[in-house]
Amino acid sequence: MNKNDQPMHRTKTLLLLSFGHLASHWYIGVFMLVLPLIKKDFMLSFTELGLMISLRSLAGAVGNSTSGIIVDLIGKRHLILIASATGLGMCWLSVGFAHAYVLLLVLFPLSTLFNNLWHAPSMSILSEVYPERRGFALGIHGAAANIGQSVSPVVVGLLITYLGWRTAIKSHMVFSAMVALMLFLALPRLGNFDSTGKTRAVFWELVRSRLLRNRALFLISVVSALRTMVQRGIETFFPLYLADQIGLSPVWVGFYLSILAFSSAIPEPAMGWLSDRIGRRAILWISLMLSGLSIIALTRVPAGILLMICMAFLGFFHYSLRPIIFAFALDVTPAEIGATTVSYVFTWNQAISAICPLLGGFLADRFGIQYALYLVAVLSLTAAFVAGFIKNPSVGVKPSPA
Repeated sequence: MNKNDQPMHRTKTLLLLSFGHLASHWYIGVFMLVLPLIKKDFMLSFTELGLMISLRSLAGAVGNSTSGIIVDLIGKRHLILIASATGLGMCWLSVGFAHAYVLLLVLFPLSTLFNNLWHAPSMSILSEVYPERRGFALGIHGAAANIGQSVSPVVVGLLITYLGWRTAIKSHMVFSAMVALMLFLALPRLGNFDSTGKTRAVFWELVRSRLLRNRALFLISVVSALRTMVQRGIETFFPLYLADQIGLSPVWVGFYLSILAFSSAIPEPAMGWLSDRIGRRAILWISLMLSGLSIIALTRVPAGILLMICMAFLGFFHYSLRPIIFAFALDVTPAEIGATTVSYVFTWNQAISAICPLLGGFLADRFGIQYALYLVAVLSLTAAFVAGFIKNPSVGVKPSPA
């Protein structure tokens, strides 16, 4: 039996990679929480915030456009994962000491680059280890990220109350170092995780014929990019909406952000499991439509139970879609370019989503922050429209019951 197929090794790999994904998204939750505080301390406009977040997206595109190719050609995925965790912690430690806006324009994009190094190696490993339960495995991986993103605003919101935001984020270097050490000591080196038998000629022929000329993958990437624009807009403007428009404290802002992320943690594996059995397209279409309507609704209700319900609804249907999208992309491409496929989709995500914070910031400065959220809702409805044109997989491993 191949080591990749042994249940103990499969489970250990899934748990370690999911915990690392939890850690990387912990920092995203922290970023959303401290954004209003950074705006106040540095006296920034919405447009200046939008520029900072757009640069984060572009940096992520640069990292994603190269990491998958490196993984598929030379292997050494475990080393890239360790570098991702270590670099992310170092960037956030540096943010705690920064006192100039220009430094934030460097450090936050750099942190996003390290964050996005995680996805290509981890998701391609899980795709290989769970070829017939790809949606479920990526759902567990994604659910862990949403747990981290839901817990961190509450924990860090309390730390900020007593320590201030700079001291609170400096302490996170310990968390990052712990993740890197766990990966170094415990992540199984299974099968071809750390090596590759492909020649460059074979690799580039696969990329040319099965990736760049793949219409289904192109449409999946467009849907993924639009969905990421929606998520980037939510993460940028909703904390500011809660703090500036409604006037909530960091603790309450963190509470609402936690509802948003945590509400997708349980359904994400279930949605992935369901997509393995009934297909991905229908789930994408329905969820993106409901996401757009939820965003409109949350701008129409006051703080309280109705806003909590809208946030939970949005988290359930929007934040749970990432594993389905990437399982879909891996369905329609060969396993030999799995990491490159992940990087290809993520590059679309980061490059195109850079438009949303800048455009949303302009709308917020000109007309009010709720108009930035209206833009986000329209993007979600557009993604649903495009999803309806994606055909069933024609190459790669098709989803099947396990």
